[in-house]
Amino acid sequence: MKKISHKLILGMLMVTILSVGILWIYQTVFLEKNYMNSRVEILKRSTEELAGFYNTDPDSFVENSESLFMDRNIATEVSTVDGQILYSNGNTMGGRGQASGFRVLRGAYLEELLRSGEATITTTHQRQNTELFTYSMLLEDKETVITTSLPIGPINETIDILKRQLLNISFILIVVSVLIGTFFSRFFLRPIKKLNQSVNALAAGDMETRVDVDTSDEIGELSGNFNKMAERLSKVDRLRKDLVANVSHELRTPLGLIRGYAEMSKDIHRNDPQSREENLDIIIEESERLGRMVDEMLDMSRIQSGNMDLWQEEIDIMELAKSAVNKYSIVAEDKNIQLSAMGAKESFYVWADRRRMEQVFHNLVSNAIAHTDSGNVDIVLTEKKNVLRVDIRDTGSGIPADQLEHIWDRYYKINSSNRSSGGSGIGLSITKAIFEAHDIKFGVESTPGRGSDFYFEIPINK
Repeated sequence: MKKISHKLILGMLMVTILSVGILWIYQTVFLEKNYMNSRVEILKRSTEELAGFYNTDPDSFVENSESLFMDRNIATEVSTVDGQILYSNGNTMGGRGQASGFRVLRGAYLEELLRSGEATITTTHQRQNTELFTYSMLLEDKETVITTSLPIGPINETIDILKRQLLNISFILIVVSVLIGTFFSRFFLRPIKKLNQSVNALAAGDMETRVDVDTSDEIGELSGNFNKMAERLSKVDRLRKDLVANVSHELRTPLGLIRGYAEMSKDIHRNDPQSREENLDIIIEESERLGRMVDEMLDMSRIQSGNMDLWQEEIDIMELAKSAVNKYSIVAEDKNIQLSAMGAKESFYVWADRRRMEQVFHNLVSNAIAHTDSGNVDIVLTEKKNVLRVDIRDTGSGIPADQLEHIWDRYYKINSSNRSSGGSGIGLSITKAIFEAHDIKFGVESTPGRGSDFYFEIPINK
């Protein structure tokens, strides 16, 4: 049985069968016993009431005994312990009717009555062949006995009727449970079928598929989570396609330059040492650029697989900042950008991975220069309460507010006519991973048209 609908129908059927089985057990084992016990209690209470009237108000005694006989079919007889009848209302049924006191007051029954003051017995009416349930109570004078009797026949008939009704009800319940199980299985499984169809569509490559389930239960919650997952996968798929296009373009450019200048050196400038040296410098520069792009992709692969290893040591952040300034000074000068590193002290020592923090400065500084046509790019180090804040500020075009929260995402590139980047779109994502691996607080503040401020805060090593 593989379908949930079949399991649901079978489950409801099993619950119904179990419930009916419990009712049958109660009916056959306990109902008759409980019913008889309730009859005993009725006879006892009735006899006790009659005993009170017999001693105090004979007229009320007769009236109540007749009332019990008419309303509940309970016959009453008053006799002495030696069998002499003093009163009986069973005569209405002929002879001595239902009253059985004079016939039971003998043997073990009489001994039990004299010993404990009460006794019960089941007897059979001699003329009518009817079973009687009889209860006797010995009055305070120890000579007078009040006996009440109740026919058992109607009790058995009632139990038989209940059994027949229960059989019919059992059949109806089983049929209804199958019908209800079928209805609810279709009702509950409809959204699951929709979800399954969407899962299959997503697996087939349809990134735009969504589940249209508007419920507030667990299935609705699962459908909502599926839609969120599909939205994220769709976004990643779009970014992946953009990455392939961007990387293809970015790789093609340095490869084309390397090949072009290599052919030029071979065919045109073979006898011109100066031109050949210039061509070789360009080839080396483009090779380094190509190597950086490959390194970024490898770093991103390590980050995604969770294999970023940190080799932490005491390092001077000011030293790394000045090194980044020296490294990019020529690039900044070509774009008419003033590049600087400043701080209140010459050294700020922290505990971190040197190579990864060098990568952070490289990514942030190169990003600032790439998006600044002219102006300033400043690295500012500020100490406050044993925490070092590093700001990389530029006077570029800034970042639109609706894109600010996405700049740390993998492969994301700012869409702006004023901002053009030759990177792959993973530099800031790598930077974010490095910060998170070091447990460093970081962020960005930006005003379109005025520039951006990328910052991070790291404890100073005292």
